[in-house]
Amino acid sequence: MFRTPVIFLMLWTQMVKVESSCDTELQNGLFQDLLNMMLKIKGPSSEPSTCNCKKFVIAFTTALSATKSIGSDAVVQFDKVLTNEGKGYVPNSGIFTAPRKGFYQISATTMSAHGKYFHSYLMKNNENTVGMYPGQGPQTGSANIVLKLKKGDRVYIKHQSNTEKIYSDADHWSMFSGFLISE
Repeated sequence: MFRTPVIFLMLWTQMVKVESSCDTELQNGLFQDLLNMMLKIKGPSSEPSTCNCKKFVIAFTTALSATKSIGSDAVVQFDKVLTNEGKGYVPNSGIFTAPRKGFYQISATTMSAHGKYFHSYLMKNNENTVGMYPGQGPQTGSANIVLKLKKGDRVYIKHQSNTEKIYSDADHWSMFSGFLISE
């Protein structure tokens, strides 16, 4: 840390020389430059307002683009990916895998097709968390939950009844989304 006092003395002597021939505005500018250089040498501050910490964004939103028949115990594969920051959602499997540990807000809406039922669960690692049962369609069921996930935990929507249809179209009536709240 020998550099900090040396830089400070060098700039201070320059300011003293400038004082006799320049205005206060220039002096304040030099002093601000001195402070900025000292802060850079010191490293990141512990104050939140000056922290240059890298923030990781993990968020996904997916939807079904058309009505699908889905068998009992099948995972719903939402095929329209609207957002996939962090690359946790895989459309071919319908599964979101947590890229980092933390608290996640997870939401899903399913719509049963006309005259049909669609009973499903929002799953975490093969365990039911919350259920959705929209009733005889067209009707919607929704689930919103905050989950504490470890890196690698899997979250998905699983159909729980006999073969029925989940309804969706270009308006994306059935969707699945989530985002990292905090680590």
